Amino acid sequence: EGVKNKVYNPYTDKFAKDWADPDAERKKRGETTALSYEVISMYLASGILGPLLDHQHSRFDVLHYADSGAGRVVLNLPDMAAKTLWGPNGVPPASVVDWFHRLHSAVPEWLRHGSPIDDVLAAAFVRENGVLETALWVPLLFGGAGVVIGVGHTLGDTFRLKQGAKEDRFIEGNAPLPRFLEECPGKPRLGWEPEWSVVYSCIGLFAMQYATSGILATRVNPPFPDMPNHAIDGILATWAVGQWAVFDYTKQGLAMAVLTGVAGPVTEIFLINVLHLYHYADPDFFGIPSWIAWVYFCGSPAVGNLSRAVRGELRRRQNLQTPTCEVALAAPKKVWRPPPRGNARGKRHGATAVEQQARGKMTVVVPQAEGSMVGAKSGTGEVESTVEAKAQPPPVPMKSPEDDGVTRVQTMRKELEWMRSLQNEINDLQALKRRLEALRDAANDAAPPILPMIERRLGEVVPDKYRQRLETLESAFEQKVLPKLPEKVRKRVGSRSPSAEEKANRIGTLKGLNTELLAVQQEIVEVKSRIDMSFDSDIMPQCLSEKKEASDSVDEGESEDTKAEKM
Repeated sequence: EGVKNKVYNPYTDKFAKDWADPDAERKKRGETTALSYEVISMYLASGILGPLLDHQHSRFDVLHYADSGAGRVVLNLPDMAAKTLWGPNGVPPASVVDWFHRLHSAVPEWLRHGSPIDDVLAAAFVRENGVLETALWVPLLFGGAGVVIGVGHTLGDTFRLKQGAKEDRFIEGNAPLPRFLEECPGKPRLGWEPEWSVVYSCIGLFAMQYATSGILATRVNPPFPDMPNHAIDGILATWAVGQWAVFDYTKQGLAMAVLTGVAGPVTEIFLINVLHLYHYADPDFFGIPSWIAWVYFCGSPAVGNLSRAVRGELRRRQNLQTPTCEVALAAPKKVWRPPPRGNARGKRHGATAVEQQARGKMTVVVPQAEGSMVGAKSGTGEVESTVEAKAQPPPVPMKSPEDDGVTRVQTMRKELEWMRSLQNEINDLQALKRRLEALRDAANDAAPPILPMIERRLGEVVPDKYRQRLETLESAFEQKVLPKLPEKVRKRVGSRSPSAEEKANRIGTLKGLNTELLAVQQEIVEVKSRIDMSFDSDIMPQCLSEKKEASDSVDEGESEDTKAEKM
């Protein structure tokens, strides 16, 4: 109904193009759906992960929320779990207690209290009592920040991909998409669509940095009481920059990390000094510590890689081009070719072969009586008048029939001698032709096999997930299809891994071909010199000499006309 009621131009109106192309409309809906789901996923993930990370500061008494008017929430997670499992009192039955005792007695000695693993776990969960201190607005704020940081990374990747597709230096003909994605600038260190194990490792290291900042900055029984504040900045800054260099290492990722490291502290200054929602125990300036910027910087690569993985998965489910956007590679540039040139008769060759008039300036002199006006017509259309006074040519003496017969015999002998020499040169050229054909067959036999080149090209364009299947197909072709081919074809195709003997034979054949080609080249030069001498000698017939001089004069005239047109 909307199409019927809308007046549009079918050549320029975007609505008409989308209506005429159902696939474009499907892609548009898929792009919108994928972006919406990415925003929702990043908001939920950041809203859940943010309070848990912020707990690493509150459990070390680095940060506390205001008691009144800030929506402060204290969750005793062990007590809540006990009441959920064992009732309002939270006391487990005797059978459960007995089961825990039997389980503890079955634990090996090297895992019990006082073991090295127990010491590591105690250090990792120091001061952990299961009480989560947060506020109602914390998940909302962390969720919004996760959307901005994550979608900012994927939009930056989209921009770099589209800019790379427009630059000709990344396109060589019809370059395949996998190769373009590998060579395009702006590619993250671990790929446009990182593996989930990489994403989890990046988030885990960010959580460890968050906890390390709380351990180093605490003022309640600090593990390093003599450590200055600038040392904490140095440790966390090195950690943050290293995290970006290992998991991102792109310009767009660095821009988002710097933006996060600046916008995060500025937002905290507003929340602390204007809204008075929480406070730090040991601030440096404007109510915040100086090291908090490096915590935000370190979180940017973690959130960015999570958003990249989520976007890639969502686009794959929507049947859209992965990893981040629809990339249209630039078409190869057309190679300039000069226009067809005319030959000596004014004709052009090829698709534009049409009869054309001879070009250039010329003067036609009409013979007139002695002392009369002569009309000369130039190539420009103007008529020139000149007065010619020519002397009469001397009379030609008459030859006797005997002299005429002798001249004809001499001419026929010259023509016969010239034809014999020409026949000899033709025989030499035919022999060279047969020799070159034999060399061509030998060169074809010594050519490198096709199968290794095909295997190498397929290895460059086939994605990694199809490599195993490609290897199976290549092995099946070599074992089942190749033996059934004719001997000549099988020799040309070759094997996937030619032996050293085959390579040595091929190299020896090529060296012999090189020697033969040099000898043929020398023979061609000698034959050409003999042909030139035969055309320049006195035994050449007079009629052919006149034709050769006429063609040479026409070629010289055309070259002079061409130079005049260029000037």
